Amino acid sequence: MGRSGTLRRLALWALDVASVLFAYWLASTLRFEGMATPDEVHTNRSVLVFLVLLVTFFNFVTHLNRGFMRRSGAQETGVAFGYTAYLVLGVAFLGLAFHTEPTPSRLTLLYFAPINFLVMLILRAFAKWAARLVFSKDGTRSSVIMVVEERMRDEVKRRFVSGQTFDVVGWLTLGEDGRVRGEARGRAVDCTVRDLSKALACMAVDDVFVCAPHASRRETASLVDAAAHLGASCHVALDLLDPTIQGATLGYFGELPAINYAGRGGWLYAHVLKRAFDILFSLVVVVLMVIPGAILCLVIALQSKGSPFYTQRRVGQGGRHFNLYKFRSMVADADNVEKYFTPEQLAEWERERKVEGDPRITAVGRILRKTSLDEFPQFLNVLKGDMSVVGPRPIVDDELVHYGDDLE
Repeated sequence: MGRSGTLRRLALWALDVASVLFAYWLASTLRFEGMATPDEVHTNRSVLVFLVLLVTFFNFVTHLNRGFMRRSGAQETGVAFGYTAYLVLGVAFLGLAFHTEPTPSRLTLLYFAPINFLVMLILRAFAKWAARLVFSKDGTRSSVIMVVEERMRDEVKRRFVSGQTFDVVGWLTLGEDGRVRGEARGRAVDCTVRDLSKALACMAVDDVFVCAPHASRRETASLVDAAAHLGASCHVALDLLDPTIQGATLGYFGELPAINYAGRGGWLYAHVLKRAFDILFSLVVVVLMVIPGAILCLVIALQSKGSPFYTQRRVGQGGRHFNLYKFRSMVADADNVEKYFTPEQLAEWERERKVEGDPRITAVGRILRKTSLDEFPQFLNVLKGDMSVVGPRPIVDDELVHYGDDLE
């Protein structure tokens, strides 16, 4: 992560800390009306410290703020609700696990939950508005030219997040013949790597992003030189074995540049502590979701025939198959695609395995998907040991072919 990414994460962390501190202070004020005993004041201070630690964990370990600027209002509402639920559960667990005396006030937590939810929503909406106001001007966005191999183009387009920071002004493809072809700022480009700076002469460019893992060292060096001649910074993507691994950082080892992956804590962490956390955390969530889950099941069953739950065969660790649980967001016979798709949609489904404006999604299903509430039954999978609270997304069999030699 670059400096700008670190600053953004720190800014969101500070925003969340401000939210929980203000919400808990206000909740405590409403609860005790300035009449708290010294022991209760001490407990409240301990809770505040614990809340800050939880916020830090959620921001820097679980990445709850990932995709902040791209989330819709409904998605942000779901995140704020989940975030607040995690905080309340964490404080409740603190009182049960450490037998704090006096225990955190249940009435304070009852006040804290809605206050923090509203404050977090307001602060996040304000932060997005301010960011869009600041970065909406073209002069504040970095103009980027992408130079990618043909086979990498679709993946780079899918994964590269321009957000409010970058303005992609050109896509160029590096061919096996060593020529670069494409378009930049409306100008057609077809030249050798060595002549790229001439082809882009007098073009305002701030950054050049290169994703060509199979390019020769000479070609990569020529692309870096071309960027330098344009007065632009050059960023060369690394061909990682698994780009989804969390905790990877760029740095040095023995004065040599390296990608550093944090250790997972050894056998005790992997087989005892992590599993214990998964069981405790998911058990609390399942208990709290019993009543809301029952209501959702009733709503789903009333809107369309069939079970309110949907199961799908997934591949877990070590290639073990299991049934993944979700609240059903589609009609019960969604597998019968010919019944619901037009010929054009069916062709799109065959190509991409998804359809824009899928007619099989129910009205309540759209809400469940936008707020991610359809994912809550997966905590049952966590309890069973099929998944982990913090871990990679389990895949379907059809995706195995994309992993090649990296499949474990």
